[in-house]
Amino acid sequence: MANITQKLKILMDSKKTVFRAKDLQSLWDENSRNTIIYAKRMVVKKLILKLDKGYYALNREYSVYELANLIISPSYVSFNSALLFWGVCFQVSDIVQSVSLLNYQKEIENRVYKYQSMKKDLFFNSEGVDLKNNISVASPERALLDSFYFGAVANIDDWEKINKTYLNKLAKNYPLSVQGKIKDLKL
Repeated sequence: MANITQKLKILMDSKKTVFRAKDLQSLWDENSRNTIIYAKRMVVKKLILKLDKGYYALNREYSVYELANLIISPSYVSFNSALLFWGVCFQVSDIVQSVSLLNYQKEIENRVYKYQSMKKDLFFNSEGVDLKNNISVASPERALLDSFYFGAVANIDDWEKINKTYLNKLAKNYPLSVQGKIKDLKL
């Protein structure tokens, strides 16, 4: 049991809430076979949760945004999910929306993780993407621009949390069609 206790402490000390099997293998410095055995034992003892094949969480309080970054990497949380994260919109959803280099969708625990593919040059321009508590998330301004870029509807309940100067600065990185939509807002 001491070995399992040590492995649990390693996970808790990592400050992460979710892990892939290969993350466990790396953190525990184990081969893949032993990693799976330890993970199964810890799930049976209810020390960790198995969310899906190859995905684990420390407990039910795991971050869905952190999981979204883990499913597809690199990616960042955006659209209404990022707006909710920053308190700009108040509508909770069972869909966590992200931007990545490919279109993908996965359901884990009745929540859909949806990824939209963005052109590489815009995706790798990290301006307006924050890394906070192991989560890569678009700023409210970038989330709004991403919504316009993909033709999605952005739910904005608190316009005071949108920095208009920063929004206009970031808009210069986007196509003219997106820049035009920002001008139409008349902020």
